[in-house]
Amino acid sequence: MKLPTGPKSAMSIMAIIRIGSDYADADFGLLVRHLKLLDIEISQINASIASSHDPESDGLCDAGEYFIGHGFIAIQRYITATRTGLGISLTDALKVPPIMEGGLSFAAALNAAANYWKHMEEWIETLNGPDGGDLKGNALRTLQQIEAVTPWQDYTCANLLAVLLDGQALELSHLLPVIAEWRDNIITKSVANRGA
Repeated sequence: MKLPTGPKSAMSIMAIIRIGSDYADADFGLLVRHLKLLDIEISQINASIASSHDPESDGLCDAGEYFIGHGFIAIQRYITATRTGLGISLTDALKVPPIMEGGLSFAAALNAAANYWKHMEEWIETLNGPDGGDLKGNALRTLQQIEAVTPWQDYTCANLLAVLLDGQALELSHLLPVIAEWRDNIITKSVANRGA
């Protein structure tokens, strides 16, 4: 058996099947499992932070940031797989509710968080470069979206997660209801677009 090669034939699109008001969404199921695994680490780190005399020097804050950042990347992958499977552009997908106070959608905040985590070192390299460069384009837009929610400072991913969770325990799986709401809304948008 010859495996497909090339970008077009290598795409994997998992179907989302709506049954009444419920969904059979394999990608969402995998995201749930992934975030719960990350939450095990995050919960252990949070417990260690609570008992540490100096969690920053103990490396606990950096460890928490690492796992939270990777959770944002997994969420971004789900957003991308869902929107492309429905034929919705990134620009349109990131406008789909729920919308946060200030007008930014949760999807846009989550997407920005993932981009921040993936590219933060490149941005710092640019800013600290010999010519004292400025962020431009997608980097600047991403940073502006993050700063609309929380300052760009140490532990930006953890701070952003705390804002998104609005007082809930710092666990990525607490974002799942908002992600499911976004999925419901984007599917409704997709169906409306087809009928238009």
